[in-house]
Amino acid sequence: MARTTKRAAPRRRRLAVDEALLAVLIAAMNANEHVSAAEAERAHNIIWSMRRFRRRSGETVGRLIQDARALIEAEGEQAVVARAARTIPAGLRAPALAVAADLVLEDGTMDRAERTFLAYLTRELDVDPQVSNEIIRVMKMKNGA
Repeated sequence: MARTTKRAAPRRRRLAVDEALLAVLIAAMNANEHVSAAEAERAHNIIWSMRRFRRRSGETVGRLIQDARALIEAEGEQAVVARAARTIPAGLRAPALAVAADLVLEDGTMDRAERTFLAYLTRELDVDPQVSNEIIRVMKMKNGA
């Protein structure tokens, strides 16, 4: 009788915080399945305005973005966002939601898919719904100006 061995599923490595933040931003850009040129430009500006990326080389940040995109393509957006949310430290969760909301609301409007994404992200990041509503309200105001 032949002996069979069961292979374990490949272990997923833990995301670094930077990768997790970038994955959240990429998912936010894709929230309504359409990335406008303005959204792509805004994402670029948001990334470079974040303190954690300011002193990094363009090559390093570009590689992190490509890695996050590849991960989303391989594992699916929801799975990666869920992993990212578990990786992001508690003190960065509301700020992560804020930058995602800023990106989603770049055009000053929020469609159903974007609203659904932000609600999902709020739950995954375990951000208090009142805090989330305030973040979204302020980002609507900011991007409506």
